[in-house]
This record gives sequence, structure tokens and C-alpha cells, in this order.
Amino acid sequence: MSRPQTPQYDQVNFPETIRSYYMLSSQPFNSSYHMHDSYELLLFLNGHGDYYIEHHRYHMKRGNLLLINSNEIHRAEISGNTPYERVATHFSPDWLRNFSTPDSDLLSCFEKRPVGERNLLSLDNAALEQYLALADRMQTALSADHFGHDVLAAAYLVQILVLVNICFHSLKEQPAAFLPPLSSQIMGYINKHLMESITVCQLADYVHLDPSYLSRKFREQAGCSLQKYIILKRIAFAKDLLRQGKSVTEACQGSGFNDYANFIRTFKKHAGIPPGQYGRRNQTQ
Repeated sequence: MSRPQTPQYDQVNFPETIRSYYMLSSQPFNSSYHMHDSYELLLFLNGHGDYYIEHHRYHMKRGNLLLINSNEIHRAEISGNTPYERVATHFSPDWLRNFSTPDSDLLSCFEKRPVGERNLLSLDNAALEQYLALADRMQTALSADHFGHDVLAAAYLVQILVLVNICFHSLKEQPAAFLPPLSSQIMGYINKHLMESITVCQLADYVHLDPSYLSRKFREQAGCSLQKYIILKRIAFAKDLLRQGKSVTEACQGSGFNDYANFIRTFKKHAGIPPGQYGRRNQTQ
């Protein structure tokens, strides 16, 4: 794969279906927790850093591949002076279902596991070179405009997912570490009580700490505020309810938003579109 020597973000787009890009960052950075409707394959090639998915932390090395679905919040923490090099591919899961069969579910590595579990694979040299070759061909096809370029891009992505699933079902996952006990405990409580009212004071009482101290320590350990984490988890759950065919009202109540207007406003802020439109566009067939 041809790789630029200077930091850049070369992105090619196959609207709402496939996006794949090579990225090289020269400066350390910490991203905040986020999520997206697409499924993501993130191949780590070089640098020093950790990835946080839900309440797990993964220390990255060359050949590590992250599998991230639309319900998993995640962030990166990149340190040191070594350039951070990776290949990221986003795709629509609903579109990929058309290529799956009863014997070969291409999305099983994303969906046949608990949320926030088994997110990282360690590719051996042969699998890594095969992945890079397919990703290079896919990116070339995506950036072209000749007849059949989109079909070729889809074919290469299918081949990538076949390779990934073979590795997922046959290779050992990379060991993960939990976040510090305080953050893990708080995240676990939030995940179990999303349908209920959750306040910082309630969480502080739960862990027997001062609310201000808890808020500060959670931000230090998790990289975001308690309020942001709660909102992201509620939005993720609301999206899942909408994809299942639930009404906007059911999604609002089921994800713990007590104020309907606030739910509409918050959902649109994070998803880019109102919940009703999101449900119509993404409802599972």
C-alpha cells in the first residue's frame, strides 16, 4: 500500500455505503468518546496509544484491528512523538447484510458478541499483508469513476470481512484491560439504569464519594464528563430502539429521556437528523 510521508487525511467516499481512508497524525491527541451509525474497522499500523471502547482499554501495536459497531462508544488516546498511522474503514451494516448467507454472516464479528467485548484482533504478518493489499485495492476503486468501480470496492470489502471473520472465529483476541475501578463501576451502574433518572448525586451516593470529586475523577479516567457519557449511552440505546421499529415516544421513554422536546433536540444534535427520520431510514427489515 502506498503511504504518504507527511500528515494528511485523504478520504474517499462511497456515500452512505463505504468510506475508507489512510491516516497519519504526527501530534499526540486525545479524542472524546463518540459513536457513529456505520460499523468501523480500524487497523493500527504505527504509533503509541490506547483505545477505549466502552469500559475496556486496549494498548495498541502494529497489526491490531479494532471492530466497532454502532452501539459502541469509543475514543483514542495517542501519546509520544512516533506518528500515529492507521487505516480506517466505515460501512453501512444494512447494506452488507445483502452479501451474507446462512453459512457466512459477514457481520458476526460485530454483532455476535456482547457490546464492548472482543473488539480487538491481533493479525499475524500474513493476515496483515492480505488485509493491506485488499484495503489498497478497495481505496483505489472507491476513488475511481470508471464503470464498475463501486462494484469492485464492494467486492474488496466483502473479501476483507471474510478475512476478518476467519480471524475473529479462529484467533485469540488481544487482551484488554478495564478502566480504573471507579470509572468501571460507574459505567456499569449507568448501563444498568439507563431507563431511570440518573444524577451525579445519585452516582456519588452509590460509590460513597463527594459529587465534585467523583465528577473530576471520572473525567480524568474516562476522558469525558459523566453527563456526556450518560447522554451518549442514552442516544445509543434510543437508536437501537428506533432500528427495532419502536416509535419516537417509545424510544424517548425507553432510553431514559423524561422530556420529549429535550430528547428530540439532543438526538438531532448527536445523530444529525430527528429520531423519526432516523427510524424510517434505519429500521431493520
